Amino acid sequence: MSCPPSNKPEKGAALVIALLVFALAAALMVGVQRDFNLLLQRSTNTFFAEQGWSFLLGAETLAELALRFDADEDAKSDVPVDSLQELWAQPQAPYPLDGIGFLSGDIFDLQGRFNVNSLVIQPNNTDRGNNASQGNPSLSGGTAPAEGRRLNAEQRLLLRLLLSIEEAELSQGEAISLVERISDYIDADQNPRIEGAEDEQYLSSEFPYRAANRPIASVSELRAVDGVTPELYRLIAPFLTVWPQDGSKINVLTAAPEILAALNEDDSLEPLSPQQVANLIELRNDGALNNLDAFLDAPTFDGLVIDELRDLIDVKSEWFLLDARVEIADRERRLYSVLHRQGSAVSVVHRTEGEL
Repeated sequence: MSCPPSNKPEKGAALVIALLVFALAAALMVGVQRDFNLLLQRSTNTFFAEQGWSFLLGAETLAELALRFDADEDAKSDVPVDSLQELWAQPQAPYPLDGIGFLSGDIFDLQGRFNVNSLVIQPNNTDRGNNASQGNPSLSGGTAPAEGRRLNAEQRLLLRLLLSIEEAELSQGEAISLVERISDYIDADQNPRIEGAEDEQYLSSEFPYRAANRPIASVSELRAVDGVTPELYRLIAPFLTVWPQDGSKINVLTAAPEILAALNEDDSLEPLSPQQVANLIELRNDGALNNLDAFLDAPTFDGLVIDELRDLIDVKSEWFLLDARVEIADRERRLYSVLHRQGSAVSVVHRTEGEL
């Protein structure tokens, strides 16, 4: 009696093939699922980023409206000023975005800060008489008999500002050296000042580079100046600006206490005392300093020679900063916009999501 032929090998081969097909299909499914998740995540991120950017541009438009409204109010006033008591300068509470997040934004007066680009005169900027290099050897890298006079008015102002920042803990000598190195970094020549630094210093560093020798476009460029440590930069940056590039006057009605402390006697290398600054702020809060004459007639300046100071300060501003932040679905995006107001017209001259 004969036995029928066995088909077990064929059945085993079919099972292996079926398993291979299943494994291949499973691998393809995992790959497709992964690609889909990545595409979905990218699309979600792009959507929220674009949505956040739209909200930030909306905040920018609101800032322009606030500044135009202030200009219209100033036009009705006999004594137009820009102060911390005005609507645009008030801190704003975060605005809810229909349950998906929050939008917040604040406007700051850039002329309430010290403009680093005002330290030295540039070749095409001859309208700043008190900056002229004639009679001021420090601007051409020469020497001067006295420390106070080897620095121009703006340089002495920055020196006093550095000394007024208590956390920086700078001696007068360290502050003078820092002022000269910053001035050398942005002036147009290659002549180092007494305690300054030009290309020769920077090219000999571990990672060679050159001085800017031009107005800087961002306060963050000061990180490259010899002597400016990360900690020192963190302390001084909030009091500095680079807008506009040709310099500007300081608005005494919006300036921080450290800036007010720098507004001392013309030849002084020391800032005002904390008590003198407190007196100025009290008068400012009471509305008693609504013009330059009232500010310079304050008891703080009694008996001081402040002829140069009048050319460095103002009570009006044209340059402002919007710091806007949006948070949507735990994703944060930030915008810094530099706004220039001329009359009632407000224009955006710079936008960045990083440092100014």
